[in-house]
Amino acid sequence: MDIRKWIKKKEPAATTSTSDSELLSSVEVDSDSVGPLTPLTNTQKASVRQKARTHRHRQVCQRTSVKTSQSSTGFNNWKHATDKAKGFHRHANSKEHLACMAIWKEQQLRFSTGKEISTLLSRNRLYVSAIIDIIEFLVSNELPLRGAVDSVEDRGQAGSGLFLSLFDYTLRKNKELAQAFSTIPKNATYTSHDVQNDLIELMSTIVTEHIVKDVGESWFTVKVDGTKDPTGSENVSIVLRYVDQNCSVKERLLSMLTTDKCDALSLSNMVLEELADVGLDTGKILSQCYDGASVMSGREGGMQKLIQNKLNSEVPYIHCFNHQLHLAIVHAVSSESAVEDFFDVCNALYKFLRKPTVAAQYKGQKLKRLLDQRWTGHLDTVSVVLKSHNTLVEFLNEIATTRKGADIKLEAVGLHKAITEPAFKFLSCVMYKVLGLTDPPNRMLQAEQTNLMTAVQLIRSASSCIESLRSDAEFAKLWAESIKSSDDAVPTAPKRQRQASKSLQDYIVNESVGQRESNIEQECKRLFFNIIDSILGEMSVRFSERNSQYMSALDALDPGSKNFLDAGKVKPLLDLRNTEMNVFSEHRRSMLHRRKAHLIKLAFENDLSRKFREEWKELLLRSFHSSKRRLQLY
Repeated sequence: MDIRKWIKKKEPAATTSTSDSELLSSVEVDSDSVGPLTPLTNTQKASVRQKARTHRHRQVCQRTSVKTSQSSTGFNNWKHATDKAKGFHRHANSKEHLACMAIWKEQQLRFSTGKEISTLLSRNRLYVSAIIDIIEFLVSNELPLRGAVDSVEDRGQAGSGLFLSLFDYTLRKNKELAQAFSTIPKNATYTSHDVQNDLIELMSTIVTEHIVKDVGESWFTVKVDGTKDPTGSENVSIVLRYVDQNCSVKERLLSMLTTDKCDALSLSNMVLEELADVGLDTGKILSQCYDGASVMSGREGGMQKLIQNKLNSEVPYIHCFNHQLHLAIVHAVSSESAVEDFFDVCNALYKFLRKPTVAAQYKGQKLKRLLDQRWTGHLDTVSVVLKSHNTLVEFLNEIATTRKGADIKLEAVGLHKAITEPAFKFLSCVMYKVLGLTDPPNRMLQAEQTNLMTAVQLIRSASSCIESLRSDAEFAKLWAESIKSSDDAVPTAPKRQRQASKSLQDYIVNESVGQRESNIEQECKRLFFNIIDSILGEMSVRFSERNSQYMSALDALDPGSKNFLDAGKVKPLLDLRNTEMNVFSEHRRSMLHRRKAHLIKLAFENDLSRKFREEWKELLLRSFHSSKRRLQLY
């Protein structure tokens, strides 16, 4: 019986060295072809053993990049098997066989020491996942990563930064991670700023892809704003406002770009190119929202006009309502020199209290810094001045009478005189009232949920509330509040009784003869009405676009409007995108700009960044994986 006819080779499951009994058990016998089985002779056992090893050898060669004739067809020249020139001996000395045996030995060693490829890959993924978790935590909480020390050996030391400090803390708390770190090559710890940049950029890219996917085929509004950083470069943010598949309004920061060209043409090209690069259809831009700078709002050469020309379609431009409200307050205040002087005194008081020698003694409420770009600090400062007026007066008086140093004493005397004037206390009450009425709309206009119709209603409400102040009764109430305490009021000289000129004693006088006296109350009343009128006038002019056809169309969608669902009013809004009317009856230098842009996006969109903890972890790991990296993940 020829044993070669009925031996069928079977792949052994074990990967270690194989005994003769295991090799003999690794064959199957076809009972139909051989009949009753008989014990094998030594020669037959040797043949079976050789065939099994040959099959195993071919498997090893097939799983490697080494390709020989035996790896594809196996050995079948049994007649010359022992021939040194043609048989096993020749193959055993070939470079292909030696390479395969080296791989085989390495596999045996890894298996025996628990260092198989799958184990190493799992270790690498665990290690990189921990690094991703640390970066995600820091960027989601808007915390810096790097410190003065940037070496992983110095982690945990003073100045090592939050990234390395958290990395050291994680190693101390996670024994499995610490064990993995101990086996990581020293040139592949992945804690350098370059690897941080790679991971941060990948995270930012995944967030961008999600935003683009979420926008889909929806129409969207482009909101662009810019500000210069300490390096002198312009940082331009591009925000998309859209309605997702669940009919929820979303505002997402798409990109943070850096440019040195701030002209309208460069900015418009940059925005359109960025939208196209991320995969958005620029033809789906429904409207555009910027500030009122001429480079953005110019009717002929502004960015809003250039974008409409490039897209060859009408894309309405909306001047940011929050910015307009800010400008209305700024211009109204600047129209009255007394109000400007009031805030100058507040600013001087803030700087005086910030001096080290003065700040050490002052224990009252802290004043806020006044910024022309943001008026939220003005309300806070006026609130502190109004509520802590007596404390400030007493403190300045103490400095002026007991403090050594002419400069400090002179400044304290001047500030004390300024804030004890009746007009100062009255203007504190007026500005606190007016700014208090504009603060709620200012905050709500910045909310993501606020739409254009709601913004119009907020401005209307704010205007109505400010207009309701314009009355003698409101003035009397504020004036009484400013002098309600005798401690706050400054005593004024008693009024002298008026006497008619002796030369006019024989005449009846029907008109003023020029004899007037200074009256602080009358001057404050004039200031009060002028401030109210200036603010109302500025708001009326700056928000006059409410009367445009688009504002009228939005007004017609308000159920409380008398023109509700008026097809003629709504038609201009629907004509923007050819919508059918079948419904109706008729927003440090060492840090790279790219890194900063990615960090800002990840911090701003922290709800998406948190998905890297679980949902997007595998996607990020596969994106980070590369055959060129020292640590292989897959």
